Amino acid sequence: MNDKLYTMPIGAVDSMQIPVESKSQSKPGKRRSSPKTYRSMLYFIISLPITIVYFVFMVTGLALSIALTPIFIGIPLFFAVAKGLDYIVKFEQELVRSLLDIPRPSEERRTDMKQEGAGFLQRMKLGFDGAKFARNIMLIMGRFVSSIIFFSLTITVVAAALGLITLPVLHQIFLQTMDLNILENSVFALFNIDWTLSQQYISYVVAGLIVSVIATWVIKSLMDVQRRMLFVSYEEERQY
Repeated sequence: MNDKLYTMPIGAVDSMQIPVESKSQSKPGKRRSSPKTYRSMLYFIISLPITIVYFVFMVTGLALSIALTPIFIGIPLFFAVAKGLDYIVKFEQELVRSLLDIPRPSEERRTDMKQEGAGFLQRMKLGFDGAKFARNIMLIMGRFVSSIIFFSLTITVVAAALGLITLPVLHQIFLQTMDLNILENSVFALFNIDWTLSQQYISYVVAGLIVSVIATWVIKSLMDVQRRMLFVSYEEERQY
C-alpha cells in the first residue's frame, strides 16, 4: 500500500475552475417601443405636404436631367438630383430616429484618394451609387403613397376620438346658442334606447376614451411601419 502523499501544484485548482461569464458583458439594451404619440401625430400631419415637395422635386429633376442630356447641363443635373434624393432619405431617417428616440449610429468617415485630385464632375461620378439611387427613388415613391394613407388614418382616428369626447360640450353649446339639438337623431334614438341625457353624455365620453386608446395604438403602429420603410432599426449595428 502506497503511503506517499501527493500534493497538487500551486495554481492547479484555479485552472480547473470553470470561467463564469459576466452578465454585464452581453446585456441587451432595452427597446423603447413607446414614442411620444403627439410627435408622431404631428409628423404624419406635416409629412403629407413635405412628401409632395419631395415627389415633385424627384420627378421634375429627373425629367429635366433626361431632357437636357444632349447638352452638358443634363449630366451634372442628374448627379445633383441623385445627391439631393440621398440627402432627403437621410433627413427622413434622422427625423424618425429623433421622434422614436433611437440613438444615431456611429459613422466612419472614409477619405477616398481618387476624389482629392478629381474635378467637380468626376467627383460626382465617383460618389454616385446606382443601387442606392434606385433605393432612394423607391423610398420616396413609397413615402409619397404612405403619407397619404397615414395622413388619412391619423386624421380619422384623432377626429373620431376628439369628436366623441367633446360631444357633450358641443351639444350644450349648440343647444344654448342656436337652440339646435344635435343629439335628436342619435344612436340612442335610432335604437329606441331610453337613456337620460347625462347617461348619453357619459357613454359618449367613454366611447371617446376607448377610441383615443385605439388611436394611440394605430399611430404607434403606423410609426413603426414608417420606421421599417425607411430601414431604421433599433439596433443599428450596420448601415443600410
